[in-house]
Amino acid sequence: MFDELTMGQLRSQIEQHLLMVEEVLGGMDTFIQRLEKRVSRIEEGLGIEPEGISASGWVADLQRVKTELSSIRNLVK
Repeated sequence: MFDELTMGQLRSQIEQHLLMVEEVLGGMDTFIQRLEKRVSRIEEGLGIEPEGISASGWVADLQRVKTELSSIRNLVK
């Protein structure tokens, strides 16, 4: 197999393979960056911060609604 290839041809094939690897790695990097952005938006929406859970976000909103609904149910009883 290698006997039939000249050094120039071999170098050319190696360069082509390296370019393909670079394209794949670039695509993976872009994919990972998009995933990180999605995770950040989800964490923000849930109210998750490096220090812990914040008082804002979906979870906090749901907790407030749950508390209000509970108090309304207690008034009706």
